[in-house]
Amino acid sequence: MEGTTQGDPVAMKMYALGLSVLQDVILYEKTRVKQVAYADDLSGAGKITDLKEWWNLVNDNGPIIGYTPNATKSVLIVKPEHYDIGVELFNGSGVIVTKDGQRHLGAVIGTEEFKEEYAGEKVSEWVKEVDVLSDMARTEPHAAYSAFTHGLQHRWSFVMRTIPGISPLLRPLENSIRNTFLPALLRSHTLGDDERALLTLPP
Repeated sequence: MEGTTQGDPVAMKMYALGLSVLQDVILYEKTRVKQVAYADDLSGAGKITDLKEWWNLVNDNGPIIGYTPNATKSVLIVKPEHYDIGVELFNGSGVIVTKDGQRHLGAVIGTEEFKEEYAGEKVSEWVKEVDVLSDMARTEPHAAYSAFTHGLQHRWSFVMRTIPGISPLLRPLENSIRNTFLPALLRSHTLGDDERALLTLPP
């Protein structure tokens, strides 16, 4: 769900204080919904019937303190066997109901197939970026190395920390780093396992 702040640090602090009033209304002890709030995003997990009550409480009490839920940006992720009841309970609310998955704070929640599709798209994008850096490394190795370690690498390290079990899906990325980027950076045509293991260590 989206709130109304635009990233102003002072406004965000005041917004967080205001949001604590809403948190008192939707506590786990009252709603049986496990939840987390990050800035103006609320996330909840629990039984569908409990989530419906939670959603109603957010809609009824949020606007009073300046929190305006945005149903069109809100997604209910359900197990396939609960999809129909989810659609029925949230009918007319504007909330998107899915049994596949959804991107969430830079990671993804959902089925294994959805995770694989999401990670596959990301890996394809990163492989292209590594290829660009590889071309750069032939003439500007220091710049390419800096871009790799201070920028590009952090994109997939975040995904690896937040989406469990995706190591096999990262194989094309590793192949690109090992067979294209590092040889261009080191002016070497071959890279053995020992050298590759050494190059995974921090400088």
